[in-house]
Amino acid sequence: MKQISYVIQFRGTAGPKEGVEGVLSASTRGSASRISTAVDDDAVDATIEAIAGNSVSFESDVFPNEDGSFTESGTIDFGGGNSFTFSTRGTGAMGPSADSNLTHGGICWQVDSGAGIFDGATGIITSNFTVSGGGDVVDNQWGVIFLK
Repeated sequence: MKQISYVIQFRGTAGPKEGVEGVLSASTRGSASRISTAVDDDAVDATIEAIAGNSVSFESDVFPNEDGSFTESGTIDFGGGNSFTFSTRGTGAMGPSADSNLTHGGICWQVDSGAGIFDGATGIITSNFTVSGGGDVVDNQWGVIFLK
C-alpha cells in the first residue's frame, strides 16, 4: 500500500437539492496548490498559492438533522479518470460562527470506492468549512489515502 495526502481548499456553493425535500447539494472546485503556514510570536498565517496541475471537483448530497448534525456522501474528481466516492464517518456538525455572516462546520468522511489511481483505495478525509448566508462555501480538506 502507498500512502498519499492532499490538502485542498474548495470553493463553490451549497443549497437545497432540486426536487428532493430536506437534502442540500454542494458543488465546489479546487486546484493544485501549495499551502504554507508561518508561525511566530505575534501571528499564525496560512498562504494558499495556486500551482500547475489539475482542477479538482467536489459534488455531494448533505442530509441535515434538526440538531445541527448531518451526514454527507459524494464524489471527488481529481481529473484524468481519478476519482473516489465518500460517505460520512459518524456525523458532521455545523452551526453559528463568530462571524454572524457565516455558518461553520466540520465533518470526517471515508473513501468508499475509487477509479483510476483510487481503484481499491481506502482513507479518511477531514473537512472544515464555512457557508455564507448566500450559500457560498469555502471547504478546507485534508485527505490521507491508501492506494493498493
